[in-house]
Amino acid sequence: MARFADSLAAHPAPTRLGDISLRYEPSMLIGETPHVPRSLWPTGAWLGGVSALVVALGLLLASAPIPAIVACAVLGALGLWATVWLDRIDRRQRRFVANFATNSLRLDFVTPFIGRPRTLVVTFGSVKGVSLLEQGDGRWCLTVDFVPLTGKAQVLREVLAAFITEEQREDAERLERVLEGAFGLGEVPEDSPIHDEEAPRDSLQ
Repeated sequence: MARFADSLAAHPAPTRLGDISLRYEPSMLIGETPHVPRSLWPTGAWLGGVSALVVALGLLLASAPIPAIVACAVLGALGLWATVWLDRIDRRQRRFVANFATNSLRLDFVTPFIGRPRTLVVTFGSVKGVSLLEQGDGRWCLTVDFVPLTGKAQVLREVLAAFITEEQREDAERLERVLEGAFGLGEVPEDSPIHDEEAPRDSLQ
């Protein structure tokens, strides 16, 4: 890693870019959003759901009107569903890992609406584009377009870093060039860590 280490010493890489923190480990560049502090909403939803189910059971034993029992049961089920959904939101974290030794890109994210954690690993050769796009609020986001390893030709897009300020734009452009070079989309910068690796370009860990 001598070449990249020397470059980092001369031009230190940012530890923060938009909403992600950046760090470099041997052969890997890692960017991730911070962990979201756990809230009390999942606990509140669970207590509400269980309470509604207990009330529904009590009404059933008391031979209460069916509509009241059903209403409480539905509220209880909604409370338990909300518990799972809110807990997923609390645990969500977006991360990417560019592994220059295995020439693979790992993307950790959550699906919209459902909030289910998901991980995709693609080869550098499956990446079709890296773009620095304006978000419309005076800030920028760094995105990656890729074809998943599913046999489908559909190109997907994920955000690597969002809410990049104008002051951080130069750092974002430097990261864009490094990733484009690693993915074979453009000229490889002299300080790219891909120069320090000898692994085959299409191998996966």
